Amino acid sequence: MSRYIWLIISAWILCFAPARLAAQPAPTPKKLSATEQLVLEQDIKRGIDNIYNFEFEKADAIFGEFIRRDPKSPVGPFFLGMVLWWKIMLDIENTTHDDAFIKQMDDVVELCDERLERNSQDVEALFFKGGAMGFRGRLRANRGSWIKAAGDGKDALPIVERCKKLDSKNYDVLFGVGLYNYYAEAIPEKNPVLKPLVLLFPKGDKKKGIEMLELVSEKGKYAQTESLYFLLQIYYIYEHDYTKAVFYAKKLYEKYPANSFFYRYLGRAYAASGFWKDADVIFREVLTKCQQHAPYYNEYVEREARYYVAMSLMNDHKSTEALEHFKLADKLCMKVDRADG
Repeated sequence: MSRYIWLIISAWILCFAPARLAAQPAPTPKKLSATEQLVLEQDIKRGIDNIYNFEFEKADAIFGEFIRRDPKSPVGPFFLGMVLWWKIMLDIENTTHDDAFIKQMDDVVELCDERLERNSQDVEALFFKGGAMGFRGRLRANRGSWIKAAGDGKDALPIVERCKKLDSKNYDVLFGVGLYNYYAEAIPEKNPVLKPLVLLFPKGDKKKGIEMLELVSEKGKYAQTESLYFLLQIYYIYEHDYTKAVFYAKKLYEKYPANSFFYRYLGRAYAASGFWKDADVIFREVLTKCQQHAPYYNEYVEREARYYVAMSLMNDHKSTEALEHFKLADKLCMKVDRADG
């Protein structure tokens, strides 16, 4: 329940992507030429693609170079933090990277504050500060630190409002606004007990929110992938439109074939759609990769894959074989739980 309260608050601040990097820059010793700006944007896009495709070492190298070139810019620290974020997402119950991630986001906020002291309308600093607070709050919510998570959300609300006013024509700006519009209406529908809380916030509009996210997924500069990911979650979890969930999951996996997270989501969407043969193909391949110890195919992933393979076998009336997979999944559950304890 508390997690949904956080989603209402944090939807404003999930601005994963920066605005146009030259939109309202703080004073710098040297102004970038058009060519240099283009190269900068291409490097950021390449680094972001490396993150989503789980090529973390390449992303570390790219954004580490950003820090070397400009230690006062939030770009490098923020996206190095996103590498840690996805490592956390891959093994959500493992807290190994938590402290490093929180520190990274704290550093981003501090760098942004320094720039905002010089120029309160620095859109880049506002975006990265809002994004850092958003991701920091999401992790705190996942770990049950609801008061700190809510504090991040409360502090970030005016930041996003300022971003929208300063650069309303930027497609990436629409990402956070679209999320808010959707979840502000969808969450109280799913959890009526939260309706009194929602009255404290601006009214949402699910249809408008989806339209904004779709627009960002098509025309956004940096937030395209994150928009696709949230559209996938919206259609899978809230709208129960599994055909569209398959569409977005397939789009994400085709672009990032090394992303085991997106691949498994495609398998789930197929299963929810009733395409069990397609789901079975995916999760059997996932099992093979787990057995080969492929990167980011761990015991948590294997546990899920065995469950879906077992369910597929049950649909084919192969209960004996399905039972073996269920037993192995159960053993993995106990093993994982012991490791966490």
